[in-house]
Amino acid sequence: MRWLYEDCFSDGTTVVRLTEVETGKKIGQIALVHQTVLVNGRPEKAAALVDLFILKEWRGRERIQMLYDEVGRQFAAHGFRFAFGMPNAKALPVNERFFNLKAFLRLELRMGLAIPARSKRVTVHEPFDRQRRDHFVSIFDRYATDPGETGVPWDGPSLFERLCGHKYTYAVHATDDLLLISSPRESRKLPYTLAAAFLRATGAAPARADVRAVTRAACAFWRRPLFVYAGLNRALPAAPGLRLPDRVRPSPMLLQMRDFAPERGPLDFYRFQLIDFDFA
Repeated sequence: MRWLYEDCFSDGTTVVRLTEVETGKKIGQIALVHQTVLVNGRPEKAAALVDLFILKEWRGRERIQMLYDEVGRQFAAHGFRFAFGMPNAKALPVNERFFNLKAFLRLELRMGLAIPARSKRVTVHEPFDRQRRDHFVSIFDRYATDPGETGVPWDGPSLFERLCGHKYTYAVHATDDLLLISSPRESRKLPYTLAAAFLRATGAAPARADVRAVTRAACAFWRRPLFVYAGLNRALPAAPGLRLPDRVRPSPMLLQMRDFAPERGPLDFYRFQLIDFDFA
């Protein structure tokens, strides 16, 4: 939690706490994870709403409204333009009702089988190690976000910090034009390789062969030929795997959004993947 709130997106977190007056006991909270979003190259302040809870004996419309009213005041105080949420199915209507977050982007959820093999195109193929900061920062800097894109920006230092949580293990696989961050996962005792993010080299135009090469390399690294990818990435000539129908998706993967300054131009993500939120 500390990593997510302090280091994951580098901009810090505001925690709105609900307290029982007589005892001073914490009975609920919602966290605003600060982010920067590029909109056609212009940085805008944003916050993702995560970790909403109220203790069972205190739940009710009035107290939920108290939390969200304070969230609104914090948005005004910090000058946030965008509010984001990607909650589970139960929390979707809560965000919409109490903070007017609307459905904005449904991430494609894709799955496939890859031949586990590393081709000569793959020049980087190794586990991520938080003890080797300079090494990985130098790798990630080659795949920094293009200045004119619209999305969550990444460079070497920020991407390194993003992977330094202690919950999951990662590896990196790259060709000259495309980087893949992968992770071993399991769902219902079924092991698979998670493609957490594809990032193109600055100014590059990856080919289909790059997508295949890093995907196969990741599956070979984790020895898990089944892979899963969720996201939007217009830099990819084709997303890997087959799109799962909505009826079999295990999660809505629905990004909610509220824009407090729509007059400054529409938000149209060039890239939004699991690594851009608190999933991966």
